[in-house]
Amino acid sequence: MQPRQRPSQKPSQKPSKPTSRKPATPRLRDAEQTRADILRAARRAFATAGYARSGMRDIAAAAGITPALVVRYFGSKQGLFVAAIAGELALEPFLAAERGVLGRHIARHLFSKPSPEADILTILLLAAGDEEVRGLATELFTARIVQPLARWLGPPRAEARASLLLALICGAWMFRRALPLRSFAGGPDTVLVAELAAQLQRVVDGE
Repeated sequence: MQPRQRPSQKPSQKPSKPTSRKPATPRLRDAEQTRADILRAARRAFATAGYARSGMRDIAAAAGITPALVVRYFGSKQGLFVAAIAGELALEPFLAAERGVLGRHIARHLFSKPSPEADILTILLLAAGDEEVRGLATELFTARIVQPLARWLGPPRAEARASLLLALICGAWMFRRALPLRSFAGGPDTVLVAELAAQLQRVVDGE
């Protein structure tokens, strides 16, 4: 009987190593640009929908990022609210004129082309009706607007005049933006603007 022949064994082949490819490096987001995008989206949301109806997810989507990244940058919705208005809440746009023509400058500024994504006064007016941030908005408005304006106006009755001036500004702003009555539909060169400018100037002059 012939011995059984073992099947010929093929030499073992080592599995070929996959071609090493460096993973594509994702484009890193610029931190400052990301922060600016979030703040821009937040201002637009707060100025159009108000604080309560502005969701973090919606703001993140408008900025092109995830909600987790918004939290990473600002911690909370209130933190985002403060950051969104704190940097813009200043008197410079209104006081960038000589004292003798400040009323006209403010009135024309109020009736100029609106900027919905940075409408800080509208954000504050809408926040005034929200219990969650009303106190915070009032505190910021007092510290950053009322008190500096009173110091700038000077005596007599500086704080009262500052409050009256701001009441006139906020009233005109509200009718211009939130309640677009026909008489407030014109641009910065209407008779209404001239009348408002005269009223504002009398407060500025202390009359």
